[in-house]
Amino acid sequence: MIGTLLALLVFFSLFGVFLTQYVPLWMEENEVGLSNQLETSLATLKSGIDDQYAIGGIPIYSVPFTLGSQSVPLLAQPTIATLSYLSGCPGGFYSANFTPRQIGACSYEHINYTAGRLPAGSTNISYGQTSLTDYLEIAIPSRYSQPVTYFLEDDGVTQAADGVHQVMVAAPAFNVSKTAGGVVAVTSNIIVFLGTAGTYSGQGSKNLVSTFVSSTNVTSANRFRSAAGVSHTFNFTYSIGVHDVCGWYNYLYNTTYQALGASSSSTWTIAGATQGASIALPPSPSICQESLTQTFDLSLKIFGVSSAFNAVAQLQLSFNAGGL
Repeated sequence: MIGTLLALLVFFSLFGVFLTQYVPLWMEENEVGLSNQLETSLATLKSGIDDQYAIGGIPIYSVPFTLGSQSVPLLAQPTIATLSYLSGCPGGFYSANFTPRQIGACSYEHINYTAGRLPAGSTNISYGQTSLTDYLEIAIPSRYSQPVTYFLEDDGVTQAADGVHQVMVAAPAFNVSKTAGGVVAVTSNIIVFLGTAGTYSGQGSKNLVSTFVSSTNVTSANRFRSAAGVSHTFNFTYSIGVHDVCGWYNYLYNTTYQALGASSSSTWTIAGATQGASIALPPSPSICQESLTQTFDLSLKIFGVSSAFNAVAQLQLSFNAGGL
């Protein structure tokens, strides 16, 4: 009897160690695997979307999203993610001056070319485009590792861990370059996601389908010229309403800084606002955390631009009948 009790004691001791040490490590690995898999699916979807509007091919593109992690049989249930396609501006969008009616409650994109006042006889054809866009959100409520949220909005995929650490994991088609002669060029886009809102959560997978609707290209060529036909430089403005403002800010800052260098303070400015109040940039950790529950407006203005090109595309995102 004593031997049996000792054997049971040893068994329960080892089993307790297994439950408290190895099961959490095992499930943490499963949750990290789920996060990596969903990030890969988002990057694959974004890559397909870029091909759709860039080359006009692949009219319908489908990507599966696995929403449940692996489990530990009989000991730990799988972690279930939630995939949501949401309306970018549920409270309305345009105001009299074509800016968001509700600052802090809209996912949108705005691009503007303007040269200000040019001499008489000059060509001064400004360009402005503002569009609201829906967005995709994936929430992984990890129990053994960091909770992670992904956003696909404005053609960029961002990741927020613990609501504070935000990074751009799949960058939009935004580029700034400057030649040795001081010629500044900007490439950008406006990607509008359309479709019906929906949310799915479960242990299986769900296919998300991107359907190409339309695409046009806009350039600054021949917009700002003197009476003699000499090109004028102009100002380029890129504004967005996004959730992960810190991830977007760091991406725009680094992209611009790498192209224009440390002496670019007179060439670019970045500003942001939420709920009508100014944000001190770079954003503080508290703003990074708040941005998961509301959008922030971020604006980048580049002066002295010689040429600009941007694509304006519309795509419809929808869930197919398969999967969950």
